[in-house]
Amino acid sequence: MRKVLNEYPLDVWFEAADKCEFCGSKYEVRIHKVDESGCFGLVEWRITHKLHRPEVTEHFEGATVTEISCMDVAGWKYMDKPFMFREKEYYPLKSKANIGPCLECGKLIVKAPLILFIDKGRKGSLEFCWTCVKRNGILEGIR
Repeated sequence: MRKVLNEYPLDVWFEAADKCEFCGSKYEVRIHKVDESGCFGLVEWRITHKLHRPEVTEHFEGATVTEISCMDVAGWKYMDKPFMFREKEYYPLKSKANIGPCLECGKLIVKAPLILFIDKGRKGSLEFCWTCVKRNGILEGIR
């Protein structure tokens, strides 16, 4: 999967790869602008936490706030050559803004991905969401 930012829906909320570890709510992303290259742009992310979870409930002027949103920069470029990892071929990321894709499922990752640097980053990085890490046993056997 080698989608770039302009291949995702524009001005439409869609599900991101991340979810809240406490309440299970999913993050959503909406792409506002994409540059001429089609690789980088301005996005907004949001999450609506479930009520009655003190770990995630915020307060503003005494009122409970469950929806949190933020503008951010998203985008990435791929390396030219694929890399074999766990008997599967991936095109490593050459560069990435704050938000980028999971190389396994293609969903955008809002929070911290698992990043595996190839040759100390000189040959790019493999980045995965935590759902794919767990589902595919990506950390098994890595030291």
